[in-house]
Amino acid sequence: MSIASIVDAQKFKRRPFCDTDTTVFDAAVTMALLEVNALAVIEDGQLAGIITDHDILLCLADSGSSFYEQTVNDWMTENPVACPTGAKLSTALNLMAKHEVRNLVITQRGDPLTVVSSKEILARIHEEDELELAVLRGMARKPSDRPNA
Repeated sequence: MSIASIVDAQKFKRRPFCDTDTTVFDAAVTMALLEVNALAVIEDGQLAGIITDHDILLCLADSGSSFYEQTVNDWMTENPVACPTGAKLSTALNLMAKHEVRNLVITQRGDPLTVVSSKEILARIHEEDELELAVLRGMARKPSDRPNA
């Protein structure tokens, strides 16, 4: 199964993006409203970085009351790890492990499309495993226990 399966599920749910000049406070509000822990940062239509809930906590701890004036540009991670929609879920997880990140920017033809968390990927893998188990359990039943046998 590929990342596209998660992107399709998110299609009408969210566009977790902000601009480089967005305040960190506004980014935090956007994350809360969208129920996400990271936003892709866009500048001139191109992917410029990613800001996570962890970055926001660091900003708050470091900046104190000036937290409300700080911009995402000052706290984002530039050149974030990105993955195309066609990548397998296992490839995406390996990429996250290699770069020690919890969120991937998903791209389509090089353009940022969404952000996917490790939690979302693991949940999709779990769903896939559960389906496989159900099929195997059905195959393991005695013929007399199967419906339409």
